[in-house]
Amino acid sequence: MAGANTALWFGAAFLAGYLPGILLGRGGTSALGRELAVYYTKSPETATFAAAFGARFSVSFLQLCAVFLCGLCVCGVGLLAVLFAARGVFLGYCAASVAAINGAAGILQYRLNTALSDMTTLFLCLWLAGHAARLAAELFGAMRGRPTRETPTAARRLAVRFAAAVALSAVFGAVGAFLVLAAAKVGH
Repeated sequence: MAGANTALWFGAAFLAGYLPGILLGRGGTSALGRELAVYYTKSPETATFAAAFGARFSVSFLQLCAVFLCGLCVCGVGLLAVLFAARGVFLGYCAASVAAINGAAGILQYRLNTALSDMTTLFLCLWLAGHAARLAAELFGAMRGRPTRETPTAARRLAVRFAAAVALSAVFGAVGAFLVLAAAKVGH
């Protein structure tokens, strides 16, 4: 149950970052905001499946690696909170920039292209973060001289869940790439 409560706190950190990200990007005047809007609203009809899958999987894999590595750090719980808040700021900034520059049609295209990959990555990272936080807390306790018998077990559990999250991320990345490319072909 502690893992679920921890994941809820990290989900709250994500939302706490998302709202300021919207405020930062709503003007759409920054060069970064314009570049992100162009990137996220370009039509994927000329993309190959490998390119679409690679883009989705690499983003998800890097985030899962960051969560995994936070679990191996004594200050990992704090780093996880910062990681989720930063991810929220970025996604809020992207959505607001797309909406400011391309309007409702742009935000609809952005959401259709990224919703599956963003949501699955977020949920996989939250699931993994509960286990990463448990291991980080164990390591913090060991650093403070508390005897820890669960550390090797917690490390093994985190490694197994990381492998499962990467595999699920690959499956969802492939499905998301297929759906986006199929929708682009049907739309034209």
